[in-house]
Amino acid sequence: MKLRIILAGIGALLLSACAKEIVESNPLITEDGYAITATAIAPGAFVGTRAAYSDEYSEVEPISDISGAWEAGDSFKALEINGEVISEVTFTATSGGANATFTSTGAVEANDNTTWVAVSGNVTIENGTFICSYDGQNGTISNIGNYDYSVATATGSKPAFNFSGDKRLTYVMRIILPEGIKFIEFNTGTTYNGGWSVSATGKEKGTTSSTEKAAVKMITLPAVSTAGKAAYIAVPAIDCLHSSDNRLAGLIVTIMTLDKKESQGKVTSANLSANGGCCGTYDMSGLTLMARPLPSEAIRLGSVTYGSTTYQLGSWAPFNLGGDEPTSDDAIKGALFSWAETEPKTTFSRESWKWFKNGNFDSGRGYKYICAAEGVKPFIEVEYAGESGKTGVGPQAGPGTFYDIGGTKYDPARVKWGSEWRLPSNDVACNILKNGQYHLTDAIDTENKVIITDYAPGTYTNSYGYKSTDLGAVVIEANGAKLALYNCPFTDNGSKSTNGDKGRYWTSTTDYGTEKYNPGSSNYWNRAVQLRLDSSNYVNNKSWIWDGLSVRAILNE
Repeated sequence: MKLRIILAGIGALLLSACAKEIVESNPLITEDGYAITATAIAPGAFVGTRAAYSDEYSEVEPISDISGAWEAGDSFKALEINGEVISEVTFTATSGGANATFTSTGAVEANDNTTWVAVSGNVTIENGTFICSYDGQNGTISNIGNYDYSVATATGSKPAFNFSGDKRLTYVMRIILPEGIKFIEFNTGTTYNGGWSVSATGKEKGTTSSTEKAAVKMITLPAVSTAGKAAYIAVPAIDCLHSSDNRLAGLIVTIMTLDKKESQGKVTSANLSANGGCCGTYDMSGLTLMARPLPSEAIRLGSVTYGSTTYQLGSWAPFNLGGDEPTSDDAIKGALFSWAETEPKTTFSRESWKWFKNGNFDSGRGYKYICAAEGVKPFIEVEYAGESGKTGVGPQAGPGTFYDIGGTKYDPARVKWGSEWRLPSNDVACNILKNGQYHLTDAIDTENKVIITDYAPGTYTNSYGYKSTDLGAVVIEANGAKLALYNCPFTDNGSKSTNGDKGRYWTSTTDYGTEKYNPGSSNYWNRAVQLRLDSSNYVNNKSWIWDGLSVRAILNE
């Protein structure tokens, strides 16, 4: 539809996602019928906004300068319900303004007992259900009206629809871009990549927040951005806090250049659903773009099989997050991240960890992380009752179960490089390191299907023709592919490493082993799994979650 968008000041508008139909058994009548006159109030102004890229809800200066008005020729779709008979109706505006007159196509003879359900926006109707899709956005303000979904109900033979007073399904983002951006990716929920459906009962079925790779959309902008250019996206007005597996997925926005070789990403405020949708300006123009590998550049180690067991080795990025093609030491090192943080840092301590709250690092109940605002159930909180029962109230329970942040708002590779990349899991780390805990071991690998070679500084020339005199490397070879993990600097309980014969890389997995079930073993609280690269000692081990380690991503396959 051509719902006219009126902008003043810095106000903005946009929305995106997709939805799944609810099959109705009622018959659907599609004959043209005769004209019914209706009135409709346009969707109201977006009032209020969220603080840009905040993990906690906060109001900032309200925005109320975006409003909608009808133009002659605008239309919306409705269902006319007479008992068990449901008719698909299109209403077209014969006048303009915030409150306009419409005439119908496809209606049957309405009476005082007729009920109506209508949805504004570019919807389709399948079996008596509206499908609100967020496909086809292009980042322009003129395109937004197609995805600004609102629900209105009415009764009688002369229905009056008020789209400003009923449920709004849209959250609009105005993103201020740096120079050179062509693509914007964002996650949209679990139901067929996100969105809403509205049944003949007037009840909407929304998406939930998701960590699934498939639940993303990519917008292609009409032109590469200039510095300060605004792009508008529309997303479902959902609470991005929880999905069915209790994960705080968040709404992740990743911007990319034309060749997708540079990117940057942020996580927005968690709750976009308050007050039925609102509008916010998100300024990414000051962010420095990071080098980003293409999936085609991944180092594909494949898998190895022993007996009836197959071990996945992963498809690895050719360089560290925050780095670049390894043709200099700075490019090799990349950036250091604390576990579950998505922004690089240079200093690391327990108190500076982003999710440190109320000193919850020595709970008498055992193993506990605090990673969200008070009153909100955190994503990576795992609280165990005691060492004997080994039962938990968090998202994992029982021994031998690990918790994984890969592909979520806590995964820096996912946020900065987009949904194609993620942190490697403990399983993959075990398999490539040969003598990792629980998985591939030297005893199993009697055929040397995974070969590990340790190179001292100044002895390894990588595939880019570069040899570092300061950084040693551990090269893992399988199925004809070679993965070089360098001994980059890291911190150990806040103290920086100084030599080049060790390296540390984060995995996406929390602490492992029986220690986490023992409240007396405080050394094993608040740790996550790392790839430890010491001379001739290549294992998965534990690091304090607040330490600074390198990130080498794998494809999110």
